[in-house]
Amino acid sequence: MQNKPLISIVTVCLNNAKDLGKTILSVKNQNYGNKEYIIIDGGSVDGTINIINKYKDVISYWISEKDNGIYDAMNKGILLANGDFINFLNAGDYYFNEDILKIVTNEINKNKDIELIYGLSENFSFLEGFNFVSGNKLDENILWKGMPICHQSMFFNKKIFKDIGLYDLNYKNMADYEFLLRYFKSKQNKKIIFIEKPLCNFSLYGLSDSNYLANLKEIQLISKKYYYFDFLKKVYFLIKRVKYYFLVILKNFKIYKIYRKIKYNIFFKKTIF
Repeated sequence: MQNKPLISIVTVCLNNAKDLGKTILSVKNQNYGNKEYIIIDGGSVDGTINIINKYKDVISYWISEKDNGIYDAMNKGILLANGDFINFLNAGDYYFNEDILKIVTNEINKNKDIELIYGLSENFSFLEGFNFVSGNKLDENILWKGMPICHQSMFFNKKIFKDIGLYDLNYKNMADYEFLLRYFKSKQNKKIIFIEKPLCNFSLYGLSDSNYLANLKEIQLISKKYYYFDFLKKVYFLIKRVKYYFLVILKNFKIYKIYRKIKYNIFFKKTIF
């Protein structure tokens, strides 16, 4: 369709019947028609399939089968996608408003050779009562520290996956970070657009559910793969580990939630867009 690039939205889920409907409705309610919606389910047994069938008129294609983790499921979605651009919106996450795909495709139409469009995200915790905007402009000088934005707010030109490959399944937690660094290191003239507003809403689940240390270990391994790792970088990751254990102590003394509320409600940018 002229001036209406096809956007493929891929949702990966496993036993998330509680939140999947909200994600599907977010896709359905977008004020942009030229989209396809793919759901890759990992073999759910909790009623997720019932939710998928309830909204089957919204879904272009879906499968439910065992996989080797979230990035294996995302790779399946990439191979099935027909779109010019691909976005991953996992179960429980949703678009910031109904115009996000319009905003993104307007940028695509103005920049025909664009490879990556990304923006901010609104992070929220209903249980702890806070929300804030996060994300930073991609800066190769600080990418060694970790993922600066969430992948839900990234729209990839499908040709990137043809050029540099899929997500590396050797990384169980941070393959999206490895993919981003691989892209940056493989391209001299990167064609990227930053949209300085939230594109998605991303749910935070708290310290115990975040696999923080496992994530941090993979981030450090990936960072060392692509960057010279000097003393200061090692100190940085050591401090991150020390901070984690400090937060565990706060949690044991029942003041962790207070700390998070103060941190995010006072020191982080609120949603004002």
